Amino acid sequence: MIRERSAANLLILVAGLVIWSSAFVALYALLSIGCAFGWEDRGFGPVSLQRAVLVGAWLAHLVLLGLLVAWTSRRAKRAKGDDEIARFFARTALAAAVVAVAVTLVNYAPILVLSMCL
Repeated sequence: MIRERSAANLLILVAGLVIWSSAFVALYALLSIGCAFGWEDRGFGPVSLQRAVLVGAWLAHLVLLGLLVAWTSRRAKRAKGDDEIARFFARTALAAAVVAVAVTLVNYAPILVLSMCL
């Protein structure tokens, strides 16, 4: 049981950065595809199709990260006081999830204002 618990704790600990890296790959791929197919020149409401797709993908990843933060927060509150390892991993996983949200916001916010294709 200790081995299973340790593996689960480690997976939860890196979950936020896995979602961040998923956002990186998705946004990079969508940017390349959109530039290749001329999405920047196609309108989608008040913005280009390219920007709409990228912002949608970014927001979807932020929603996943928000759910992860909420779940790890509840997990940290439920961690028993006598199990110090469980408390440590719960709090550290919450901190890592919050960091992943901050990094995702800062790293990808330029898609809101910068030109897409050169």
